[in-house]
Amino acid sequence: MISLKIPLNIMSYSLPISLIRQYCFCPRIPYFQELLKLNPKRPQWVKQGEDLHQKQQKVFKHRTLKRFDLEQATQTFDEFVTSDSFALHGVVDSVLNNQENIYPIEFKLGGSKPMKGQILQLTAYGMLLQEKYGFPCQTGFILYENKGKTHQINFAKERIQQVITIRDKILFDLDNSYMPDSPATPSQCTQCEYLNYCNDR
Repeated sequence: MISLKIPLNIMSYSLPISLIRQYCFCPRIPYFQELLKLNPKRPQWVKQGEDLHQKQQKVFKHRTLKRFDLEQATQTFDEFVTSDSFALHGVVDSVLNNQENIYPIEFKLGGSKPMKGQILQLTAYGMLLQEKYGFPCQTGFILYENKGKTHQINFAKERIQQVITIRDKILFDLDNSYMPDSPATPSQCTQCEYLNYCNDR
């Protein structure tokens, strides 16, 4: 059974769902972003990702939803979700709703195979969408612009538990003002906007 228990002294705090993905990339990012409130210059790929979202909204207006086998579903973009019980909030790139099931969609600029952080971010969106609408949310999609590929992601119980576990780790670190160790590789570090703040890199 999955426990949603949140430490009493931080129950009023809500984490951005994007931190789930960022924690998988490097567990220090939530510490720098949420606790120290650092605001480094954003990498170019962040702006490119925002441009992609706008492009996808325009493209979808002229496409059917056949690729998802959900042609009768309604589609929304940039949908805000929040949950006190999960202590999470975020904005889903797109949501498909056929009044029986609900499906989150994430647009990604680069890559060809979903990474753990991307999968868990999508899973977290699915958890909150299911709570919001009351419809089952067991599947979502990740779309890669550069490869034109669509990956279907199933929200297995193990993935839901991973989201909860990472959420609890982040909340613990923030509550204790703790900067965790980082297993990030040198290649990962060179991509990180917080590199200059790590004194052991």
